[in-house]
Amino acid sequence: MIASEPFNRDMLRAERLTLGVLLSGVASLALSDFVSPVYWLIAVLVASLRLWRGPGFALSEMQASMIGWLGFLWVGLELIIGRPWAVAFTDFMLILALAVAVEAATPRNHLHRLLTATFLVLAAAVLTDSFLFVIPLTCWLWLMWRASVCLYSQGMHEYVDAPPLRHDLRLMLLLMAGTALLFVLMPRFNHHSALTGVQPRMKTGGFSDQVELGSFARKLDARVAFRVEAVDMAPQGFRKLMMGRYWRGITLSRYNGRSWQRLHAPVWQPWAVHQEVQLAAVSPGHDIRLAMYREASDHAYIFLPDGLASISRMPFSGEINVQGDARFRRPPSRRLRLYMRLSRQHRETLKLAPPVAEERSHRYIPPQLRQWLHQVLGKQAQPTLASLLRLQQRLKTWTYDLNAPIDDGQPIVSFLQLRRGHCELYATVLALAARELGLPARVVNGYYGGEWNESGQFLIIRQQEAHSWTEVWVNGHWLRLDATPPSRWQLSGVRFPRLDDVWESIRLSWYRYVLEFQNDDRMNLYRQLLHWLKTMLPRLLLLLLAGAALWWGWLFWRQRRPAVRLHAQWRIVDRWLQQHQVQRQPWQPLRLLPAPAAIDGQRWQAWLQQWEAQRYDPAQCPWNRRELRQKLRELEQV
Repeated sequence: MIASEPFNRDMLRAERLTLGVLLSGVASLALSDFVSPVYWLIAVLVASLRLWRGPGFALSEMQASMIGWLGFLWVGLELIIGRPWAVAFTDFMLILALAVAVEAATPRNHLHRLLTATFLVLAAAVLTDSFLFVIPLTCWLWLMWRASVCLYSQGMHEYVDAPPLRHDLRLMLLLMAGTALLFVLMPRFNHHSALTGVQPRMKTGGFSDQVELGSFARKLDARVAFRVEAVDMAPQGFRKLMMGRYWRGITLSRYNGRSWQRLHAPVWQPWAVHQEVQLAAVSPGHDIRLAMYREASDHAYIFLPDGLASISRMPFSGEINVQGDARFRRPPSRRLRLYMRLSRQHRETLKLAPPVAEERSHRYIPPQLRQWLHQVLGKQAQPTLASLLRLQQRLKTWTYDLNAPIDDGQPIVSFLQLRRGHCELYATVLALAARELGLPARVVNGYYGGEWNESGQFLIIRQQEAHSWTEVWVNGHWLRLDATPPSRWQLSGVRFPRLDDVWESIRLSWYRYVLEFQNDDRMNLYRQLLHWLKTMLPRLLLLLLAGAALWWGWLFWRQRRPAVRLHAQWRIVDRWLQQHQVQRQPWQPLRLLPAPAAIDGQRWQAWLQQWEAQRYDPAQCPWNRRELRQKLRELEQV
């Protein structure tokens, strides 16, 4: 290795360029929804630290190769446990990017970075369908070009430097056009169907066809189930309308003493892919449009808010039955975005069928519940709404407790004795009490309430908002009753609310503008840009004219600037000469004047040469006022 100073400078330039190429490849793959953030975040942090600390922060080639081999073994273990090969390959490439980012700066390592970045970009071309992939692809092409020129010149007698940056900027439009063409021509496929099951789905309890009363979660789960934002409505008005709504999930009608089961009810309305599901007629102007961003979960149910009128852009086929259960044919393998319309006026828009025999059944009602019922209502209990409201009010005075020691064998008896438990127990007792009174009843699982994100201005529904309530058939329709104590909604598993507020806002922006930026979003963006151009065209023309006038004025001022600067210089020099008993006429050059008092003649002649050089030599920059005063002070020094 040549140890000259220019070669070291060139190697440092190559170090930065190849790291930039590697970071572009990592960024392109990070846009994919199938890559864990842990892998690419570590690679980005290490590469950024290398850029900051320089080649001194490095491992030997042997140590870096050990990281690569460990990554190979780890990916092999992932394949054994069932991780898809495409995702395992991307994990290995990101681990390899970590190894080459921290490896010692050698020509071989630079080549490793370029090759690794190339494979990362190719993998991202297959897995990523976000239009933002064009940005890291453009950076990869540009930095690859400059890094290749820099590395090609290493060790040559004549250094072959890359063109200046301003030259590349002139060709940036051509470079972006070529990148867009590559983005279109690169091989791609529908990874949402080809990589089914790749994205890890959130495991949820209570949202299945059978729910055990004794297996309820023993802690508040702060994971996000879905996020909801307004489409064409002010955030504050949207918040007022959406807070405190019930989100219907699963209707559970069959009770066997320890669990509730879902009935296979007749289908009310099936739907196909991309079809709009119309549930109720709403007059124009009396609806709310919202977007739901649902996390990937292990169940196929869609949660329907109160007042739902329609759902559009269904990504998969599914159905909704006469009990109000909406579900896809199979659980989706990724997060979803659904557009809904809600009625402003009506809270109940679903067409729910009358009760079936299972919802009238008196089986498995323990004697202890009948005794409690007679204790609250008396022996002449009547099947009326007033009786149910009395039971509901009595249950609300009990204690909500996730950790209550409920007996799995006799959960209702244990709950009546303790008078403490979770929401499924309250809903079950009220439903069984209604059946005992002769009113059909069932339990519904879903969500209630939610929290408002102030940073992003949207509604968050977490797993801790999962809820159970009772539906009772009264006066020819299903009436919702909720017996859960109000203290339930004072509990939360979020430890750092303010930090979580900002983090969830960032996550929603990432899902909306990167992972789930679809073709219709592009069309909406184009329409907004065209509308903006039409409305702002007169102002844009005025700005262009003003910019052209400013540019012409700047050029004119630049041409006259030396004379203005010279005039200011003469004033400073004349004032300095007067302080040293020398009076100069406006037409006299400095060489015709005697040396000022107390100034050495040789130093004065040397200063005059510098003065004439900065004044008349085009290659010299004129002194500014501070530099001129500094030169004069140096002239006075003995």
